[in-house]
Amino acid sequence: MKYNIWDKWDRLKVCLLGNNYIPEFFNNLNTKAESPLKQICNETLEDLDNFKTILKEFGVDVIQPELDPKERFVDNPSEYPRGPLQPRDHTLVIANECYISDLDHPSIAQVLKKYNTITEIKSSCLTVSENFYNFIAGSDYPSYNDYVINRRIPKYFKSFVWEELQQMMPKPPVSGAYVFPIGKDLTVGYEKEATDLIKYENEYHIPSLKKFNVNYSPMEGHMDANFLPLKPGVVLSLRDVQNYSETLPGWDICYLPEQSWSKVKGFNQLKKKNKGKWWLAGEEDNDEFTHFVETWLQDWVGYVEETVFDVNVLMLDEHHCCVSSLNNEKVNKFLKKHKIEPVYVPWRHRYFWDGGLHCITTELVRGGSVRY
Repeated sequence: MKYNIWDKWDRLKVCLLGNNYIPEFFNNLNTKAESPLKQICNETLEDLDNFKTILKEFGVDVIQPELDPKERFVDNPSEYPRGPLQPRDHTLVIANECYISDLDHPSIAQVLKKYNTITEIKSSCLTVSENFYNFIAGSDYPSYNDYVINRRIPKYFKSFVWEELQQMMPKPPVSGAYVFPIGKDLTVGYEKEATDLIKYENEYHIPSLKKFNVNYSPMEGHMDANFLPLKPGVVLSLRDVQNYSETLPGWDICYLPEQSWSKVKGFNQLKKKNKGKWWLAGEEDNDEFTHFVETWLQDWVGYVEETVFDVNVLMLDEHHCCVSSLNNEKVNKFLKKHKIEPVYVPWRHRYFWDGGLHCITTELVRGGSVRY
């Protein structure tokens, strides 16, 4: 089978690994931002190559999106999206199907199309609730019914109305960072401020969900930054994510504390300038770099202060877990207890990209069988 995902721990056979722009992409910026950005790109590509080698050593077939090496940021600075580094954000593989939205770098869809059939979901097809629409609607907005009928036709709306609607749209539910299958059960996370629209959009766009026992669990941010099941009965988690006595009764939960950013002087210094969104050690005083990232690359970074990367791991099988840190004794002890060996994968710039090892991959095939 070209797609086969029923859980997070069956032996990984085929994996989509993210990719990044080459250092030369940032040639000729003529600011103090150029050197650190090239450093990030170079070391990110080194770490991706190393990750690919590790995956292959475990018998995993790896595919990656491809980027044009001739691209240069200065040619069209406002046109370049973030690179295809975190394919899981807008890609979902569930059972024997692959769904992808149009919100990420186009090279992700291109490489998946070469691999096998995908179901593409256009973000402009999504709807907002009538109450929310009436709340934001101005005098130039059409009626809610007209909006629903014409939401796929940009020219129907005045240009500024269309732009405002796109900014307000809920994100498509196509994200492996929000959906975890565990056999015939499925956990779907969603932002706590979201409405029942999330459930409607999920079932409308992803018919396969109706075949599972679905548990909708409100949580802040991506689900894989909150908890991750490692094998039957075993979970890494933050506290107060969900009521495990109801959702996963009897499972052994390892609760991890938040990152101790208060102890990192450089981060606290930079936080005053970027509100805790990202961090590159050694560049806290480089105001040109900070200004460039905050001006041009806001969609490329996240909110690293809210992320615990020790949760964001990738299981190769029930006994091997890819981790980006070997220094968390609590995690190490928990893994040893459950006969799971940590496989260290250096990921130096996770604090800039705000993405861990689970984020920069999407499993396409694991060894499990049909479990409806």
